[in-house]
Amino acid sequence: MKDKLKAFWAPMREEFNKEHAIINIIGALGFIPAEYLSREIGGSIWLFMILIITWWALVVLIFLTYRYLKSK
Repeated sequence: MKDKLKAFWAPMREEFNKEHAIINIIGALGFIPAEYLSREIGGSIWLFMILIITWWALVVLIFLTYRYLKSK
């Protein structure tokens, strides 16, 4: 199990490259839907922060899952 987790997180320990830059840009663009949703739901800055962190986490987890399955 430990080896599988190491293999899953391995792309994040690589040197910063073009793939990481694209993932960071997509993650950063999450402020657009997060801002819209936070205004529609309640307008709270905390809700905005939760939504943007959730967006970024989903983008990174999808990237890691893709890389893990690609390497198998």
